[in-house]
Amino acid sequence: MSSQFVLIDNQFSLASDQQLTLSLLENLLFKEHFRAIRSHLPFWNKQLELIHLKFKLLNEPLPDMLKEDGKELKRQIERTLIKNKLFRGAHIQVYFFRKNQHISLLIKTETTNKPDESLNSNGLTIDIFDKIRKSCSTLSALDFGSAPFWEIVKSAQTPPATDELLLLNAEDCILEAPGKNIYALIGNTLLTPAPKSGAYIDPSQHLLPIICEKMGLEMLAVERLKKEILFQAEELFLVSAFHGIEWVKAFRHKRYFNKTTKQIHQEFNKLQLV
Repeated sequence: MSSQFVLIDNQFSLASDQQLTLSLLENLLFKEHFRAIRSHLPFWNKQLELIHLKFKLLNEPLPDMLKEDGKELKRQIERTLIKNKLFRGAHIQVYFFRKNQHISLLIKTETTNKPDESLNSNGLTIDIFDKIRKSCSTLSALDFGSAPFWEIVKSAQTPPATDELLLLNAEDCILEAPGKNIYALIGNTLLTPAPKSGAYIDPSQHLLPIICEKMGLEMLAVERLKKEILFQAEELFLVSAFHGIEWVKAFRHKRYFNKTTKQIHQEFNKLQLV
């Protein structure tokens, strides 16, 4: 559920009163998703790195709010959370606009359905979307280079029959679910698509090698992850900074366990709060 107030350039407005004007929409640079767990913003530094990269790619000067480790942006996000009385957890959308030779900011928050960070007990059902292929380019690893493909894939999802659809590249290799990295466990090896294959890099991605080392698992980022791997895997899960770890229970007729996924999920929850 969306919150009562939005923050626009340091001023609060009622969300019901504030409409994105045509002028703002025409000057939207990009939007960024964050997740708050109580007063903590997980993966802040990694997301800030990606925001810096986006401004560089768009040939825009870095706004002051993003300097000093994004101190001012974080302060504005925290103000918005407090104003909307979101003390347990929230989803946050930050919109960056070009306005009169400077960068304008809109922050929108909403309550989360998963404040306790528990693993999804029912599991997801997934399949493969093969009507289009995601091209591999210098923008493939970023969300705003992948978003058009994600929107097409999301429109084809049919919950509860299919919760998530996986994207393929031109070589029919698995890349990701929209906005989420995929991991397949075979024995003691955890496989995930490599960025060189065109796969999206989520801000949470750096945690998985740390977790694998702690748990005695080998982690491999592979350039050719074919669907046959999904049939061989014993466990399968999706990961994103926004949604955390989500256990996959089924791919077509294949069913998966979640014993190791539960352990990885516990370690993930600890590390994201560091």
